[in-house]
Amino acid sequence: MSLEDMELKKAGLKVTLPRIKILQILENAAERHMTAEDIYQSLRDSDQDVGIATVYRVLTQFESAGLVERHNFDT
Repeated sequence: MSLEDMELKKAGLKVTLPRIKILQILENAAERHMTAEDIYQSLRDSDQDVGIATVYRVLTQFESAGLVERHNFDT
């Protein structure tokens, strides 16, 4: 079982390929803030077939589970 699998299960989320891929992208992003569009583009760059709606849905689930925090940087 991978670290991503354990994190998802610990957060009470089912382990799915899109969730694993998005979590890996976020974990490898160092301290950079990423938008949903950044994550979507990263998935496309690595030839992953995950839609933008799925990215938004997974990020909302991650936020509810306490895995990520939402920030607004409106200027």
